[in-house]
Amino acid sequence: ALVTVPPIPTRILTDAGTGTTGGVTTALVSALRALCDKSGPEAVIWMGDAKGNEEAEEILDNASRDMSTHRSSQAYCVVQPTTAEEIAACVGLCASWTPPVVITPRGAGTGLEGGAIPYSGGIVICTDKIRHLSVHPKDLYAIVGAGVRKNELNKKAAEYGLVFGPDPSSNPSIGGMASTGGSGMTTMKWGTSKENVLGLKVATPQGQLVTTRQPVRKSSTGYEITQLYCGSEGTLGIICELTVKLRRIQPVRCGALVRFPDTASAAAAVVEVLKQDLVSLLKCEMLNAQGVSVTNKMFGTDLPLVPTLFWEFRADALPVVVKDYDSAKRIAMAHGAKEEGMQFADDGQVMDSLWEARRGCYLASLRYRKQQNEKVLITDVCVPLTRLTECIDATERDFMDAGFPCIICAHIADGNFHALVPYQPHEEKSVRKLESQMIDRAIFLGGTVSGEHGVGLGKREKIVKEHGDLHIDIQRRIKHALDPLNIMNPGKVLEWDANTSDGLRSKM
Repeated sequence: ALVTVPPIPTRILTDAGTGTTGGVTTALVSALRALCDKSGPEAVIWMGDAKGNEEAEEILDNASRDMSTHRSSQAYCVVQPTTAEEIAACVGLCASWTPPVVITPRGAGTGLEGGAIPYSGGIVICTDKIRHLSVHPKDLYAIVGAGVRKNELNKKAAEYGLVFGPDPSSNPSIGGMASTGGSGMTTMKWGTSKENVLGLKVATPQGQLVTTRQPVRKSSTGYEITQLYCGSEGTLGIICELTVKLRRIQPVRCGALVRFPDTASAAAAVVEVLKQDLVSLLKCEMLNAQGVSVTNKMFGTDLPLVPTLFWEFRADALPVVVKDYDSAKRIAMAHGAKEEGMQFADDGQVMDSLWEARRGCYLASLRYRKQQNEKVLITDVCVPLTRLTECIDATERDFMDAGFPCIICAHIADGNFHALVPYQPHEEKSVRKLESQMIDRAIFLGGTVSGEHGVGLGKREKIVKEHGDLHIDIQRRIKHALDPLNIMNPGKVLEWDANTSDGLRSKM
């Protein structure tokens, strides 16, 4: 049996201060503002005095949702510190308050599983203003504030001929990427955000700052708590600063489109290409036929409506790329691709135009049916490469048989794919049921419920099915040990008690 722990605090209801809005009191707000005094008056935005202030109201509104289709929940107080020390002080205040104040950590708000939505009330602590950034080119790393965005880091790193490897199609904060275990299109060569983080500075639930690791390439000094915080989605602490790996930018950048008669042929070709360990192949993505169709409509292109692979190559010299492309091309043709249906671009700008369809699939999906109030369900599962065709085919069939478009955008070399499904609000129950079937199928095929979007609230029940009770119990014991008051993003990733639902699911 688990140790006895305090019950989940769901919202501040009473306080000695005068006045309350959404359970957040004037006394609490005053104390938070005193702690963030150096960050200026905009550091603490409170519903109680934001009325009529359009900028403040917009900040509160944005903090009430993420980029997912999960229901919003009103944020009543948003704290925007500019230093790790201020974040730690605010967390310590919340832990010592009577009753303790729950905290929803937030980065850029680009999450897709409801992890940054403040369903439990309390305050939102946003890391977006922690933007310090220093590049150490000789050691090939950068030290960044958690609010630094991916594109911002890469712009600075490029001044030294370097790049941060992980490449999500959005522009998330680096802290948010680490917190959710995000990755993107370069995983096959450079790994996920987890593999690219050397160390962290984290505000603990008690309001202390801990540095998880020295900025070295190797360390064998006890438990690897850096990786414990990566993927914890703010439930164990708030990531305030990161030391991340950088890599040298190779000057030659080329790309290709390769078309296949079906998904099975494309997947089989990718398996064989990966066995060749081509040194210049950086990205290997796929759109299904309907994915090509929606991007044709969006960008005015006329690509053939068949499963299409997108390749990107990086090297120091063009002959290296040409050699690797020729090897991959031979394998593709052996699996049904036609040479006349291939396009190769030996220029980076031309390559970008070829890749426009892959990068624009979300926006294309949103506009595809040209209906008002349209939403797009964005799914995320990952399976062994040998089961990918089976999983994609069944997913397409399920959604399309139910009358929904099914746009597949796949990090195919990782076995990771996203089904983008446009729907109307009254159809949400139907698409969620189909998503649940897709996730269950991925687990059955030996896969995971999320390759890169995280758990949040949306997949909390499914990870129990994936991992089993013992595995989840170990995770829950870690949560109880590090956050005994359960103030850090309560209800996300794990339920606090194995036997009692906390009721958050109904708020999605």
